Amino acid sequence: MKKRKTRIWELDFIRGYAILMVLVDHTMYDFRYLFPEWKGSGIAVLEWLNNVGTLYMTSDVRFLWRPAFLFLFFSVSGVCTAFSRNNLLRGLRLFGISVFVSIGTYLAQQWTGEKCFILLGVLHCLAIITLSYALLRLLLDGTFTLVRKKKKVSERLERWMHFAVFLLLAVALFIVNELYNVRFVDVFGTQHLTIAYNHDWRGLFFYEQSWWTADYFPLFPFISFFFFGASLSSVLYPKKKSLLPRLDGKWHAVFSFPGRYSLWIYLLGQVVAIGICFLLTTILL
Repeated sequence: MKKRKTRIWELDFIRGYAILMVLVDHTMYDFRYLFPEWKGSGIAVLEWLNNVGTLYMTSDVRFLWRPAFLFLFFSVSGVCTAFSRNNLLRGLRLFGISVFVSIGTYLAQQWTGEKCFILLGVLHCLAIITLSYALLRLLLDGTFTLVRKKKKVSERLERWMHFAVFLLLAVALFIVNELYNVRFVDVFGTQHLTIAYNHDWRGLFFYEQSWWTADYFPLFPFISFFFFGASLSSVLYPKKKSLLPRLDGKWHAVFSFPGRYSLWIYLLGQVVAIGICFLLTTILL
């Protein structure tokens, strides 16, 4: 009989909250930017949706709120590396799905004429970071294997070394972001700020105007958030058990349930949101 996988409710809760907020943010972006013909269309519903999207995208609420839930999303994804049997396979699977997202959004853009193509979105970014983590973890584990051949190393020491290595990496990568990328506090303002390096390949790492599509997440600063979460994974969850078991219950299902299926909710949520917007445009305009 297959053993049922243990769920850590607080991680599902945080990830569920974060992914729902990502969907809200993307939907507001759709209202504001993907369907510009709504503005001044004379159709009350479409103009209202465009106004809501514009108000949100240019508000202080987004400026303060968006970095918080993106930090939570990438950090919790880093923590969840402790519960994956094979992070390399997990990263490859995410990358494969992200490629289909790019193909699907490109075809949708060609068909509808709306600017919905995603070159480097949340899933692309998360996939590349997960693969990077998996390779670094293999290197770290390999180092410990060599050390063990000469000297006994306790599991507790390994856990804290894992914490120290990835925490230092997280700090170093965040500093790199602040020096060479759009500063973190400026990323989520009312304008799409970019660094004009005039080298397209740098758009994979830093905000570059030539890479900007309907969803754009370069590796920086998000890789530092992921590695921060990864540093905590082995010290917070060495036994892979909830830290707050007494608080577990049905009350958190509104967020923890979406957290269990965050990938599917992200994918289907975007399809449904853009599909409804396109349908409204077709019917009402």
